[in-house]
Amino acid sequence: MHTCLSTSIHAITTAAVILLLSSCGKHDITPNCEAPLCQIQQLEGYDVVLQQTHTNTIEYNAAGNPVLRLRSNVGTGSENESYRYDSHNRLTDQITHYNTKEEYGDLFWEWHRFKYDNQNRIYMDSVYNIGIIGDNPLPHPTGVGLINITYFEYDYKGRVIKETSYFDDGRLWYTKAYVYNNKQNLVEKGTTYGNSGYTDTTHYGPHDNKVNYLRTNKVWQFLNRDYSENNPIAALTYNKYGLPLKFRPDSKNGGRTYFLDVVFSDLDITYKCK
Repeated sequence: MHTCLSTSIHAITTAAVILLLSSCGKHDITPNCEAPLCQIQQLEGYDVVLQQTHTNTIEYNAAGNPVLRLRSNVGTGSENESYRYDSHNRLTDQITHYNTKEEYGDLFWEWHRFKYDNQNRIYMDSVYNIGIIGDNPLPHPTGVGLINITYFEYDYKGRVIKETSYFDDGRLWYTKAYVYNNKQNLVEKGTTYGNSGYTDTTHYGPHDNKVNYLRTNKVWQFLNRDYSENNPIAALTYNKYGLPLKFRPDSKNGGRTYFLDVVFSDLDITYKCK
């Protein structure tokens, strides 16, 4: 009797969580509307740009925010990353480096410093290149220093829909526009470089009807500039919360998945769930 009761309660709880995730996603995106019971622990897949299989492992702090991203293929352009937060658990810094942890006095490759508006949204990203890790990015003899500043605009759902980036001398670098459909999925990204008028357009989808893996944490949504309800392609398998476990796009339909600066074809995702 005890075993049956425990099983029934577990089943009811699981069903309630799935219902919560699906109903939450149909209406609005709030800070608590991502898949709250699971965090991405590891992504292993085939990188279509580097044409190799590699692994990304994520570590989190006590508040449930990512603090470290470790790569199996560390190198220039594929650095590890650290993330810092303020006393309100808001993302303040994204720092790329070669070591397996952030060490003061070590070299960083790229440092993003984020600033917030009065609605607690990141409105500015100042990017520094090659320096020394400290409380702030410190200069290095061979470093470049500040290289560009990016400004963000949001829609009424709190999603980044436009970013405009300038070089340190004030010249326009690029403008990116993000378009969502009525199912709340990102379907198009257009990048216009400088004042050339040339726009490079990327299309996404068709999406599945399950929970997008980026919804496990709002930090991933911002850093990926993707607040989609569903996944960009259908997965081969999902866990009990509707999160994708294995992506295996076929040669006929193609399709890609994305995480930060990596474009994957085949991808396995491991989660830690409560």
